[in-house]
Amino acid sequence: MVYSSKKYRYVIVDSQLDDINDLQQLLGDYTNYVCVGVARNKNEAINIILDQLPHLVFFDTELVDGIVKNTSFCIIPEVYQLLHSLPKFIAMSLSTLHSYEAIKSGVFDYILKPLNYYDLKKTLLRFENIQPDISSICIKSFTEFKFLKVNDIVYLKADNNTTDFFLIDGSMVTSYKTLKNFETELPNIFARIHKSYMVNVNYINKIHFSKFHCSLKYTKTLIPFSKSLKFKMMEIKDLWMNGTFEGFEQQINLI
Repeated sequence: MVYSSKKYRYVIVDSQLDDINDLQQLLGDYTNYVCVGVARNKNEAINIILDQLPHLVFFDTELVDGIVKNTSFCIIPEVYQLLHSLPKFIAMSLSTLHSYEAIKSGVFDYILKPLNYYDLKKTLLRFENIQPDISSICIKSFTEFKFLKVNDIVYLKADNNTTDFFLIDGSMVTSYKTLKNFETELPNIFARIHKSYMVNVNYINKIHFSKFHCSLKYTKTLIPFSKSLKFKMMEIKDLWMNGTFEGFEQQINLI
């Protein structure tokens, strides 16, 4: 398992279900990559990309519609005309037949099927190496826009259709977005451990497994975690004990 503090959204565009499953299985080893949509044709692809604004789009160079094969490169210029922030497109194909068209279309990378773990890993490393650090997030509250440093956020709490951000200085900021939105917007040092709570795992200092709650630095509030999400707390504990979570800064007490 590969664990990182940064989080990236991706979309898959492929008409072959087996290939979709293969890619999702390979990406399952990367906890910082979140699938936000799967499209089986051009129109679905454009709609999902415009709606979800992914960082990456994995697309098969040919989409099968019945017995007809259509090239999928036409998706790229249509998206480029409509978005200011552009995803990186990664072409997938059974051969190098479309490699020249891929270069002309400006794709980020070209991967041959069947997908290989190491080829995919090299692509993801190249992508991550050009990404800026995620150090702040913009929060809309009433008519204001506030920029919060992610390291200043201790935990988030859902409140109907809004989300409250609790900060290290004891203050609170309300956003008019649901908690679910922030699961993909915030970096991977934030974990949703309850239907109403996300926590900055850097600030966990005690996990009480028998009582299903944890305590955090900078607050006296005990944060519950769901029985159904206990496995996430176990993952956090294991990743810390194995030294594989790059964000941990202090020891966690386990009860």
